[in-house]
Amino acid sequence: MRHLAALLLLLAGCSSLSSEERSRLADHQSNALLYFERGEYGRALDQIERGLELENDDYKLRSLRAGILLLTSTNSQGTDHKRLDEATTQLAEQFESRSLGRHEPHLLLNYARALQKQGLRHLGEAIRLEGQATRAPQDTVADLKQKAVDERAESDRCLDESWQLFGELVNRGELLRVVHNHRLQIALQRNQEKEFLAEAEAYFKLAVSATELTRKRIEKTNNIDYEKDQMRVLRELQTEEVQVRNLVAEFLYSRKKYHEAKEQLDKVIDLDPRRVADYYNRGRVLLELGRVEEAKADFRRFLADGTVPVTSDKAVFALQVINR
Repeated sequence: MRHLAALLLLLAGCSSLSSEERSRLADHQSNALLYFERGEYGRALDQIERGLELENDDYKLRSLRAGILLLTSTNSQGTDHKRLDEATTQLAEQFESRSLGRHEPHLLLNYARALQKQGLRHLGEAIRLEGQATRAPQDTVADLKQKAVDERAESDRCLDESWQLFGELVNRGELLRVVHNHRLQIALQRNQEKEFLAEAEAYFKLAVSATELTRKRIEKTNNIDYEKDQMRVLRELQTEEVQVRNLVAEFLYSRKKYHEAKEQLDKVIDLDPRRVADYYNRGRVLLELGRVEEAKADFRRFLADGTVPVTSDKAVFALQVINR
């Protein structure tokens, strides 16, 4: 709920409403956001629709509704993009309603996310068309290749716009941890190593600070409900950080930067020792570093988990190393 205060600023332009209606509208805004933050999107949408009955052009409620459409849309590799397109259209309409400097952080964040998702969608379609062109009859190859070129161009346009919107939030100093997480993903998709590593470094600093702050809040509070809420926040922060560190570790491993990859995986396992797959990943890295006995220890830890199929490629490889 970091941006709660920003989203609950009183609206300008509601002079046509009575004081009672303005109060009800503020209640619907507040309730909608609280339900949204809890992931109770159905209840949030109910509050949003009731608020829009009072003020159909309400910036906050329309933006929040579009954000829910975005969050509940299928991933970029899916085939049904109706909800994503609807969310993007609504966010674009809200974006065009004000100058850049007057937009609230949540609108910029969600519009940037929508454009990022659209960019990945079009990139995936371009790759699919390029693959199809290699197997298609000769008379259709040129058409498929041109469609792929068009899809890549649209992907580039969406990702460029997304990067710029995230950049506006960086310039403002708002929602930085989330923004750097998204920007490093864009840089990875575009194979921009320098930008990827810079965004990752910025993200990690903020993630560590956020985790430390949340731990301190848990230690100091005597309110059990607040403690439970902060414990949930802590788990979410740790899950997010693990995902990003895994992404960075795989990137470094692919570029044969094994020492740096191991540092990331050490931190992943420290954050969550139960993630057995990461013992396998660290075992691979240790093997490349010539630390064979340590690699074997990690592979044994990986194989000790009962959920790992013994016939999987990873299990077979781990056994081969252990039996050398």
